[in-house]
Amino acid sequence: MKKFILSVLAFLSFGAYTCVMAQSQDAVAGRNPNLKDVGKYTGSKKAGKMHGKGVYEWKNGDRFEGNFVEGEINGYGRYSWVDGDVYQGDFVNGKQEGYGAAFYANRCNVYEGEWKNGKRNGHGKLTWANGDTYEGEWVDDVRVGEGVFIASNGDKYVGQYENNQRNGYGTYYHNNGDVYAGQWINGEKEGLGKYTYANGNVYEGQFCNSYIEGQGTYVWASGATYTGQFKEDMRNGAGTYTAASGRVITGNWKDNRFSGDLNSSVLASR
Repeated sequence: MKKFILSVLAFLSFGAYTCVMAQSQDAVAGRNPNLKDVGKYTGSKKAGKMHGKGVYEWKNGDRFEGNFVEGEINGYGRYSWVDGDVYQGDFVNGKQEGYGAAFYANRCNVYEGEWKNGKRNGHGKLTWANGDTYEGEWVDDVRVGEGVFIASNGDKYVGQYENNQRNGYGTYYHNNGDVYAGQWINGEKEGLGKYTYANGNVYEGQFCNSYIEGQGTYVWASGATYTGQFKEDMRNGAGTYTAASGRVITGNWKDNRFSGDLNSSVLASR
């Protein structure tokens, strides 16, 4: 079954990547076949009810082809909406449940994984039209829990999600070699974290709205260090700079420059 779903996805996604990428909610969420709506059935029956393999076509153009049990959609099948959305996989009592794959025509996205009660629940992988992917946990069509996001440019995030965004602890690997490991709130670096640059420099401390901001320590690959206040990625406020040679400068800083009396500061540090 899984190999069959993958072959369908490959076919669907062939044309999908010409679409504009948009990482938002997908249209299939909560849309389930409704046999109470008037339509036409062709297929096997038992005791006057739809039972076995069959096809149900709605007046609006929606179509289901698959398995029926005593008048209800149950088992494996393929449901296609008139707007181009497609789901292929398991159904329980007329709703997507079990393992299945969906193509979302409005965003050209593809999801493959677990479903429950007509929604993405459990483990699954979403692929956007531009090649970005998310693989991890879902609750009622929302990314929640542990997950891995890989961007088409090579960036990678491994960590916690809530409400479709990075929330909690996670590690982000930039394609230039930089790595951030720490706290996130609504997709932004927020709270305590550690940022390791590809050139060997390291910052550890507070972040705000993805900026280095608050109290922290910056260590250069050369051995020099700064401990103190930061704002918008720059040394701002009270802090102490220690050069690799051991020279110490303590006082106030403004936009990475020492704003106090350099001579008295150096003398005071001796």
